[in-house]
Amino acid sequence: MATVSIQVPMLEMKLPVQMTANARCRNGRKGDTRAGRAGLVTRQGYRAPPRPAAWMNAAPEGATLPCMGKLLELAERPALRDPFLVVHLHGWTDAGLAGQTAAVFLRSRWNASPLAEFDADELIDFRARRPVVRLASGTIEEVTWSPTELLQAAPGGGRDALLLVGPEPDFRWRAFCEEVVEACRRLGVGEVFGLGAFPAPALHTDPVAVVGTSADPDLAGRLETVPVIAELSAGIQTVLEEWLHRAGIPATGLWARVPPYLAGGTHPPAALALVETLGRLAGVEIETTELEAATKDHLEQVEQAIRERPQIAEFVDQIRGMVEQGADERIPSGDEIAAELERFLGQNPPEDPR
Repeated sequence: MATVSIQVPMLEMKLPVQMTANARCRNGRKGDTRAGRAGLVTRQGYRAPPRPAAWMNAAPEGATLPCMGKLLELAERPALRDPFLVVHLHGWTDAGLAGQTAAVFLRSRWNASPLAEFDADELIDFRARRPVVRLASGTIEEVTWSPTELLQAAPGGGRDALLLVGPEPDFRWRAFCEEVVEACRRLGVGEVFGLGAFPAPALHTDPVAVVGTSADPDLAGRLETVPVIAELSAGIQTVLEEWLHRAGIPATGLWARVPPYLAGGTHPPAALALVETLGRLAGVEIETTELEAATKDHLEQVEQAIRERPQIAEFVDQIRGMVEQGADERIPSGDEIAAELERFLGQNPPEDPR
């Protein structure tokens, strides 16, 4: 299969300030960092813990480093009712920031509280994911970190929920997966759901499709699946699904299909589809009024942008043709999609009539 490097035109929608927050994702450990925006997010600040003065002293000559310990310490084991775990670890593919938007929405909607925090010093490359410092007239007021956390919540419906959120680990993936499996066993987790999204031949005017992945074909079959055999670079959530399956814990990845021309900004309809699918599979009701309002506003902005940008309208028409062609018997291949995008993007943009 040929590989084509392309730049897809993106539409960036503006949402109210109180409903947005900064988000970051990286292409690999040493890849570039890309800034994005996630809807319905309230940024959480974390003050850096004071470091003991002894940390500033050099280790004695000949001293050995301590062995690496556990990555997660559960200080308590709460009594949970038929709990399920929701996972979103940002850093890999998340078109339209749908997985992150859905995760932070659930955290707020369920009023989730911290249960435990993973050892970031063992997992994160802070030179690539630097903390943020707030300065006021030269005074350091706060250092904000992005921890990988395990949260607990009570969404109702006779079930409790856990959320695993934060940055995807840079190091010790297998140890991390073992810790998550052990935590699921200790807390009695009955099922795990991952949240994410990917760019696909789709239109913003159509309902958002959510496809499933799982090491268990029966679980994956509960949702639409992509009918291809592919080898892809894996994110930690997919690796975790396989580890959970081997441990006998059902795990399913929920992936929203996002139109390629909207994959680079925030796409609330995809987040809404993820939340609704999660609620259906987990058997819990989730109030989504805010996401529905954000979806309505977003789609109106998309339509306005398309009317004002003929080159985007042409690109959308090409995607529509590909979707219609695949609706009867087949889905266009990756080569066909790349070829169409390359042809479109190689054209000279129309002159501005103004």
